[in-house]
Amino acid sequence: MEVAELKGHIQSKKFNPFYIFEGSEWKVQRIYIEQIAKVAGKELKYVDSITDIYGKITNTSFIKKSYVYVVRDDKELVSSEKLQSQLSSIMGNNILIMQSDGLDKRTKFYKAYKGAIIEFEPLKPQILKKYIQKEIALSDANCDKLMEICEYDYGRCLLEIDKIQQYRTAQGLYDIDNNDHTGDDAFKALLNKGVIYQLPKDAIFDFVDAILDKKTDLSFDLYQQCLAVGESVMVMLTVLYNNAKATLQVQSCKSGDIGKATGLSYFQITNAKKHCRKYNNRGLINIMKQCQKCQQGIVTGTMDEEYVMEYILSNVLGGDT
Repeated sequence: MEVAELKGHIQSKKFNPFYIFEGSEWKVQRIYIEQIAKVAGKELKYVDSITDIYGKITNTSFIKKSYVYVVRDDKELVSSEKLQSQLSSIMGNNILIMQSDGLDKRTKFYKAYKGAIIEFEPLKPQILKKYIQKEIALSDANCDKLMEICEYDYGRCLLEIDKIQQYRTAQGLYDIDNNDHTGDDAFKALLNKGVIYQLPKDAIFDFVDAILDKKTDLSFDLYQQCLAVGESVMVMLTVLYNNAKATLQVQSCKSGDIGKATGLSYFQITNAKKHCRKYNNRGLINIMKQCQKCQQGIVTGTMDEEYVMEYILSNVLGGDT
């Protein structure tokens, strides 16, 4: 089931007894869950398993109050075919929504309820930015930075925005002459203090970025840092190959929907866009071929692993591509 179809259910006020919400975008899921409960006129209840409420929803008492029940990865429901067979009959006027990070497509449960699964994909960056800037006044640059830090996860962005708003209140920051820079000031302050959490970034990713940006001196400096921390040459080759491939896919894509055409995530696309047009397509293909050649050489023993990355740097950065 597509999200658009779920919107249709909400608009028509005609709901299925069972839905499965998949994906990591929990905040968007919560918005839909709360909207379903509101439109259906039912109280919202989060439970650990459908077995916890089995007795209540099958109770024949004349006092009948219906709910929207929400469970997360209900293992008992997924594993019990008996419980699944009774699901339609026992739900009555209630609605059950199961949230899941991802179901095993090989299971009978997945095959039986495939039509009930709604995949909540991450919001597109331009839409996510609009949502963020409704919550807080941030410059485009700082908004982009926040999205990158939170890996384009709306829920995580909101948690960090809450920190920013609390900091503004605590510090007495306020708008002056309708020119509100206090959100940016608070964001930068919390970033510098480490209050806004950033995933640790290994030197290997900076190293690969430097190569794809054609920054020769920086590439050699970061290569020494990779050596100092004992980074595997095979890992460096793999990361370089994957990032060069993603950049090539984005750079050469003619479709208006890059994600659908390439299969890349929004995070991968955003990262690749930073490196576009630094090399032409032939140059990116050359990087990928050199990586494959070196990996094969290491495996077969025809190339000395100790000198492989220097060979790559010389051939890639030394060429006119």
